[in-house]
Amino acid sequence: MAYIDENFSQLATDLIKYQEKHNIDDNKMAINLMMTVERYHAIKSMWEKPTEEEVKNIKDFLVHNK
Repeated sequence: MAYIDENFSQLATDLIKYQEKHNIDDNKMAINLMMTVERYHAIKSMWEKPTEEEVKNIKDFLVHNK
């Protein structure tokens, strides 16, 4: 069952929008975020909640790589 949380949902949406805007696949995003592709998929699909550190890393990446 997917983890549903408004902030988490927004993070997943932001990741998807970023990938579409920059035409980046999941493998490259995972590398950019320094996590495994499996972990990235779990977060992006909202199957697993990211840790506070992962949230910070993702938000930092999205802000600094517009």
